Amino acid sequence: MTDRHDANERRRRDVARASARAKVDWFAGLSRHGAVAAQRITNAPQTRTTARQVFSQFCGSVFIGLGVSLFVHAQLGVPAYDVMLTALRDRLGISLGQAAWLFTGLLFLAATVLGRRPRISGLFFLLGNGLSVDIWLQLINDPDDIFTRMLFVALGTVAIAGGVALVIHAGLTGGAIELLMNAGADRGLDPFKVRRGLEIGIVLLGLALGGDLGPATIVFVLTMSPILKLGQQALADHRRGRSERLRPVWE
Repeated sequence: MTDRHDANERRRRDVARASARAKVDWFAGLSRHGAVAAQRITNAPQTRTTARQVFSQFCGSVFIGLGVSLFVHAQLGVPAYDVMLTALRDRLGISLGQAAWLFTGLLFLAATVLGRRPRISGLFFLLGNGLSVDIWLQLINDPDDIFTRMLFVALGTVAIAGGVALVIHAGLTGGAIELLMNAGADRGLDPFKVRRGLEIGIVLLGLALGGDLGPATIVFVLTMSPILKLGQQALADHRRGRSERLRPVWE
């Protein structure tokens, strides 16, 4: 009887995971953090060496920082998560990277209180994101015309989606939202409803505090998922191709 119950429970979890994976494939989420968290929960990470994982996550942080800085310089609105960060930047007089450390650090603290401590890789990811954003903001100048600003938004979306794909590929961490989703699941809540509530709440609070929400924010939300899917497919194809290239000839 117990074996049958366990088997039914495994099937139920498999069906729920497959349904969640289908939803994630269609719409990754409002923010890059939500997209990473959802992919981490619905897909088991592939086994890779630690050096390659760290390198992949580092490259992902660099691309995400580049993408966010392009949105900021375009002055047409920022990605969903950064609406809150720009509000904190303006109100506290700190850099955007420092705002990311502060706000995401508070989310990490909340997750810790709820019984989900951040991993070292998650803290380094947070540190790398903040540094990358601030460095790229200093290196890039504001564009003069609307066409270049629109190009910045397009390139920024591709850069962020590519960076998110690399972070997912690394398989090290999904950050604070992943921890909070798992904390909700520990308490019997649907983790994807927790994610949705967090993402919407962060955007609305950021907007209420004066964050930089604009047309580019909507463009990002609508286009990140398909671009992210293309990036993940490219990395998956590369991984399979690499496995074939490294296969011994006598197999």
